[in-house]
Amino acid sequence: MRRVLLTLLTLAVAVPALAAQPPAPPPKPKPKPVAVQAPVEAPSVVLAPPIPLAVSRPGGDALQCKATCARILYFCNAGGDDDGCSSRWAQCNATCSASYTAPRFGR
Repeated sequence: MRRVLLTLLTLAVAVPALAAQPPAPPPKPKPKPVAVQAPVEAPSVVLAPPIPLAVSRPGGDALQCKATCARILYFCNAGGDDDGCSSRWAQCNATCSASYTAPRFGR
């Protein structure tokens, strides 16, 4: 009889203690897998880089620039059998003419 009383007393104390605990939170739902979409077939438009505008250099002498080009041509020709000397001189000379001369307005 003592055992029965002890069991009932234990249950009487344990049941309210278990009832006072908050219920366990529900398990979080698993995130749905993200469907990978195929890339959109759109035409690829890549613009070419803009052509830089020639900016005249402030101050400077076109004759001095052309003299430097002539000096480079002289040493290039004196150095050996390089066939590109005259084309580099022409490019250097054109750069001097375009960079150091004032633009002409009108006729």
